[in-house]
Amino acid sequence: MGYNAKVTSKGQITLPAEMRRSLNLREGDRITFAKGEDGRFYVEAKTDSLGALRGIVKAAKVKPGDIESWIEEARGRGAGRLGARKAARKSR
Repeated sequence: MGYNAKVTSKGQITLPAEMRRSLNLREGDRITFAKGEDGRFYVEAKTDSLGALRGIVKAAKVKPGDIESWIEEARGRGAGRLGARKAARKSR
């Protein structure tokens, strides 16, 4: 399926809404146009925004409290590794 866009006098285009939704693009997000070896151009979303993260979290059906729980779990693992390293240094 293809999409059409009109180029303005300033060289700007408006990406069709379906394309923006598919790429999960929000206002302020950046996109990269890359030219392939076949001569075609490809569009890649560079969504480092919190809006993109919200979209990922929503799609994953994350429940309230899940993220905090994961952070605490990761901290516990990190503390365990740190304790093991300290113990290893003391035994040298």
